[in-house]
Amino acid sequence: MDRGDSAILDALQGILPEQTLDLLQDHLQNPQTFLQALWRQTVLVTNKLSTVLSPLFAPLLARALQALHDSPDIVVLGFVLAAFVLVIQLIVWVHRTMMYVTRLAFRMLGWALVFALLAVVWRRGPEATIRDIVVFISKLAGYATLIKDIWLSEYKKFDAQTKRGGGAGAGQRTPSGGYSRSRNGW
Repeated sequence: MDRGDSAILDALQGILPEQTLDLLQDHLQNPQTFLQALWRQTVLVTNKLSTVLSPLFAPLLARALQALHDSPDIVVLGFVLAAFVLVIQLIVWVHRTMMYVTRLAFRMLGWALVFALLAVVWRRGPEATIRDIVVFISKLAGYATLIKDIWLSEYKKFDAQTKRGGGAGAGQRTPSGGYSRSRNGW
């Protein structure tokens, strides 16, 4: 390889141990290694390929560059489309990152709740935990019953108001169930 490899090894001088640097130098810079032979062969094939294909592609490339030079609108449109694609990719990346973090946070919250419940059961014992759950469910059922009673009483008031006409006019029913729009639009 070239001098760039030696510069990289010099930069790694204080980071890697001496044995590792010697091993890298023996295997990267020794001209007899497989890596060096593969590098030389790749460079040789690439040079031959560019020598053979350059007469074929040079006129096509020249025509394409001339067409771009003659119509700069295409270049501007290409840059605008490239910027648009870049922005869309950035937005998609941010969205995926946010979704990942949100999903991770909710999973952690779920597991934290499971561990908290296990800790409560462990701390208070199964009998006290079951008693607490029964008390909590009974209070929740009482609250739900209170909400149901309030809702039913309000529904009955509404139903009675709509059956007697509820201010919609002289005894006429409105198709909107007792509610009508005011005359000024609000």
